[in-house]
Amino acid sequence: MTHTFKPSDDILKQLVNARREEIIQLQRSQADQIQDLETRGQERIVDLRNTLPNDIASVLDSLDKTHDEARAVTQSHVDKVKAKFAASVPSAENETAIHPGLAGGQLVAPSSLGWFTPYYGTLHWSDGTVVWQGYNPGNIDLWVVCNGSGSGIFGTGACSGTLVMDWWFTYRAPQNRNYAHTIWVPFHGFYILYSDDGFWDSKEAHARIDLSAVGYQYNYKATGSTNVFDMDSQNINVNDRFDGWRTMYYSDLLGADQAYLRVSASFYVYARGGGSTAQLNFSDGNANYMGVPWVYID
Repeated sequence: MTHTFKPSDDILKQLVNARREEIIQLQRSQADQIQDLETRGQERIVDLRNTLPNDIASVLDSLDKTHDEARAVTQSHVDKVKAKFAASVPSAENETAIHPGLAGGQLVAPSSLGWFTPYYGTLHWSDGTVVWQGYNPGNIDLWVVCNGSGSGIFGTGACSGTLVMDWWFTYRAPQNRNYAHTIWVPFHGFYILYSDDGFWDSKEAHARIDLSAVGYQYNYKATGSTNVFDMDSQNINVNDRFDGWRTMYYSDLLGADQAYLRVSASFYVYARGGGSTAQLNFSDGNANYMGVPWVYID
């Protein structure tokens, strides 16, 4: 996806392009790891079958069909759950329409810098493509899904994917000092995880969401990160909404000059074995999307 930057944003252009290369390498490494596990796992399965008595090997062969059937059953289950959450809305306590700094009808402690929304954004899809980027990002639809296959033995039949949303903030630091950043990211969506591990297979479903922040002024500063959701099990059948503000804090020592802050949300899913699925969905239904983050700089 090509995009034209403003002539005054040469530094931002370099940062965004460098970040893109970083994401490509991360996604490529993840895909290569899954492929390596699949190749080595299939070799081990062949070796195992060659050492098993014929009757046991025949049982394993007959079970292959059940793994395919499990995928179809799981898909039917997922379709029903998605329809339910697509029609639902966040509870009142998880509503994010109100400014996160509003207390008693007034914004809390406005400082010399104050509140900021993203200046620029990039959505890196899990297949390695950029599906959206541009100035003043608004609400974003995103989802990432993985479905396992086969028995899952020795790590075979696995799927993994990571989708990353970057928000770039920019501001001018008025003096040389340490700046505290309080970051609010609004979530409106849901998750679905299902896996039914048994004696003759190895199945698993995993999903997690992480937030990170890194500053830039002349060079990159240290990166801060926090996990906001993590669920993983070999026997699991859970689904629910995931809504509301998630907050993290970041500190940066800056000089009196232009500064940048990149806030990222990463969405990771993993599923292994037929019938296993992991999904993070901030898209289906009018009430499901990623909202616009706010950063308070003090």
